[in-house]
Amino acid sequence: MPVNDTLTPMEASYIATNAYFTLKDWINGTPKAAVERRPVVANRVLGPGNMGKQPGPGQVNPTLGGSSLQGGQLGQVFSASTGIGTQSGFGYVLHFDGGGQKHAIVATRGTRPELGAPDLLTDLRASLVGFGSYGPVHKGFKRTFDSIAPGLAGDKRLQAADVVHCVGHSLGGAVATLVAAQFAGQGKKVKLYTFGSPRVGALAVHSAMEREIGAGNIYRVAHDLDPITLIGPFPYVHVNPAPGSPNFMTIPSPTGQLFSTANHDMMQYISSVGDADAVWEDAMGLSGRVDHDNAVLARWLLHQDNDPGWVQYASAKTLALLFKLFAHVLRAVSTSVVLSLTAVDLISEILLTGMHKVLNLAGYVYDLMCHAARWAGIELKKGADFTASILQRILLAMTSRLRDLAAQALSAATRGLSSPLPLVIGGAWALQQALPL
Repeated sequence: MPVNDTLTPMEASYIATNAYFTLKDWINGTPKAAVERRPVVANRVLGPGNMGKQPGPGQVNPTLGGSSLQGGQLGQVFSASTGIGTQSGFGYVLHFDGGGQKHAIVATRGTRPELGAPDLLTDLRASLVGFGSYGPVHKGFKRTFDSIAPGLAGDKRLQAADVVHCVGHSLGGAVATLVAAQFAGQGKKVKLYTFGSPRVGALAVHSAMEREIGAGNIYRVAHDLDPITLIGPFPYVHVNPAPGSPNFMTIPSPTGQLFSTANHDMMQYISSVGDADAVWEDAMGLSGRVDHDNAVLARWLLHQDNDPGWVQYASAKTLALLFKLFAHVLRAVSTSVVLSLTAVDLISEILLTGMHKVLNLAGYVYDLMCHAARWAGIELKKGADFTASILQRILLAMTSRLRDLAAQALSAATRGLSSPLPLVIGGAWALQQALPL
């Protein structure tokens, strides 16, 4: 049972993974836009997990059977609209008692490219829409939330729970965040657990959600080089966004490769935090191994005597290096960087707030912008000013390359039980398109 009303890392990661089994024929590796039969979901979530395709070599079977939650009861298995009028299995509700309280778990899944455009359109629908008193959130995520909200509101046993645990991976993490915020706004005690989640709210929405849910009740795990968690521009901001935030768990990516699509795989997240004896403090400790400031790298790459030959036109590897450099060098001139955002966010913020009119780009900052321009294939004369037009061209090149990387993630071969690799690319691209030259 949960310790101090909190799921363990293993429980939360298994629950997030098992949300994918609500898709019809997920167990056979051929998911369809329909809802799986309830006995199959029960078998994979709480039972022996012996139906359908089994995990690959060295991978775990993430059933809760045999865990402290095996005595729980499966509630509703629900569908959602993840596109324009397309319904498919999207998650489930579990019920259990512990510590003298009634607990309910709402598990939501991520995007599946096999389902085609409707499932992907949720992620591409990047405009903002209001979410109660919290403020503007991602329209696609809100649309999916709206499709499941009536069923959750009408679930009397869920509504009667003393503690509601909201769990999800990727798109499911984004929707779980909205579910958690909704229940918290109704006065419920809520716990939120996400893995590889994209950003959900814009501007100060993250602060409002942290206050309502309780920052200490948010367990957001992200591999530092998970490409999906990096894509999407300012003004979108993660909950608990910065080192020093309560339960900050941006942890080292398991592959060690820059922008590897495998860093987003749910089975990799289980490997990182889901050991049977693991506690959340372990993941928090891992976050200390991530160089969030990148100061040493910045000093070396931007030293005036260093050959800037490391900049390769449109290279994914050097784009990752540019992201690290922006995070360090622009710390002094941008508010976004304290929220651990990326180069795309920073340039978007400069364009949106008019900072290009007032910034005094000098020294390392000017050198960095020149490297970014060179990476984007833009030739600048020595001492040239950075205009809004040049900044937008850099932004276009970066977002285009990121779209390519996300597309590669979608086309990656399925590995074992779960390799959900969604496409959360619309935000930066749509913003870039909307900005005037």
